[in-house]
Amino acid sequence: MRIFGLDEKVSDPAAVESGFRPGPYRALSPHGALVPSPPAQARYIFSGWTLDATTRDLSGAAGRRAELTSSEFDLLMALLRCPGQAISRADLVRALRGRDWNYFDRSIDTLVARLRKKIDTPGAPSLVRSARGVGYVLCASVAREAAVDS
Repeated sequence: MRIFGLDEKVSDPAAVESGFRPGPYRALSPHGALVPSPPAQARYIFSGWTLDATTRDLSGAAGRRAELTSSEFDLLMALLRCPGQAISRADLVRALRGRDWNYFDRSIDTLVARLRKKIDTPGAPSLVRSARGVGYVLCASVAREAAVDS
């Protein structure tokens, strides 16, 4: 098994400037499939939502809950790590899919649209804003706290 990311070099100057890091390293199985690393032991609180990274539970005010797919969870975690900073589509594809992005790849755009439907409040501005020509920005302040053991 080899580790994805250890031999990684950042070729996108915007990624260096923004401070974005792909997140926890992932192991590649012999077949090339990504094996996700365990999430950080933390809770993230943003715009009325609380994400428990250990249980992958996303809950909001008044008992509102959102079921996230693995890809949606990984995308949200990447955005939560750099709130207020534009993250390029190329960086998001590398972090979530483990491959390089090409111009015609719209998978991240589709994933962002699905995440927006789950976390945005109707009539309010979107929490995930498009940064034209760059990628996406999480427009919320984020508080991180240690997860409480159950």
